Amino acid sequence: MKTPFWLIAWLLIAEMFVILVFVPGHWTERVIKKESAMVQSQLGRNTVEWIDQKALNWYNISMWESGVYRTLHTLLIPTPEERASSRGMQNMGSQIFPWVEDRLASLMHVVYQVCARIALLAVWAPYMLILLIPAVWDGYMGWKIKRTNFDYASPVLHRYGIRGVLLVAQCLLIAFFAPIALNPIIIPLTMMVACVMFGLALANLQKRV
Repeated sequence: MKTPFWLIAWLLIAEMFVILVFVPGHWTERVIKKESAMVQSQLGRNTVEWIDQKALNWYNISMWESGVYRTLHTLLIPTPEERASSRGMQNMGSQIFPWVEDRLASLMHVVYQVCARIALLAVWAPYMLILLIPAVWDGYMGWKIKRTNFDYASPVLHRYGIRGVLLVAQCLLIAFFAPIALNPIIIPLTMMVACVMFGLALANLQKRV
């Protein structure tokens, strides 16, 4: 499992690099609005308001109240007073600093977007229990049956079931940072697949356990 882990890590690094260097801040803002409109059309206005409230609360706590944004802004962008006090260097970076500030704004939009998608995941999570509980029960009963009638518990199916759950989680993680509008139905679909794969892995758990 080491190769997929490092592959996912590199994909996340590459994704963040593209976002921070090439994606304009206003682009991510438009994506957030478009995604919010899709959520409203499928889940209703009350759900959108709940997601926005949760996302804004988490964003404020993680970026503003923690001082992260203030620290990044101080480190990357000097104040007008600091520029004025730097004799002979007042105009240095006059074109770079606006670009850096736009990159910082883009990062803040990405953080808010991730918070909103986590909130959307929280909206779907209780409904996924309706699938997870039967999948776990079915897998457990299948495992118990295999222990009593000496049926074959496939280590291949068990391994691919576990890998399928991990793959779904990794793909969802990458999607959470994607600078494109995601249809809200993607989250329940991926969670459904994860539930089925987990049940399959449980049903083929080795009997000696």
